[in-house]
Amino acid sequence: MVKSNEPTQIQETKFMEYRLCGHDKKVLLDYQVPTRLEEIEKLAEAVNKALPGRDLAFFANLCLEELITNTIIHGLMGDADRFIHVQISVSDEWLEILLKDDAPRFDPFLHAPSPNLDLDINERPIGGLGVHMVKKLMDDVHAYYDGTGNLIVLLKRLHHQTSD
Repeated sequence: MVKSNEPTQIQETKFMEYRLCGHDKKVLLDYQVPTRLEEIEKLAEAVNKALPGRDLAFFANLCLEELITNTIIHGLMGDADRFIHVQISVSDEWLEILLKDDAPRFDPFLHAPSPNLDLDINERPIGGLGVHMVKKLMDDVHAYYDGTGNLIVLLKRLHHQTSD
């Protein structure tokens, strides 16, 4: 398991409740991302090291970059003194990505605007395309609020992956 920034495992009870159940589940990455956009690159490097397969790491990094950028800019209003906890686990069948922040309640899967994909790229309003991509890349997405912050759960079925 790759562990970065904070030496302790996730402590939040609610965070643990939503974890993927499975006998063979293995935590590959447990990472605290400082809420500065330039820190996303360091997270991406850790994800690339932790995840087997170039495609899987690419999909995970794309989703993480989108969701973390939105949290930093919109949820935390650029507050650079916070952290977003990221945990990536795998089982025989699933990749699980958990993100936990302490931003105000927000469910990007319900509240982000849906992009109008029929419009020309130059005519599209800003917003919604990144969350749309996350929903398309992952097999299951959920957002929860536990009173202390948001928890995003992303699941991707592994048997759909093709080998490089």
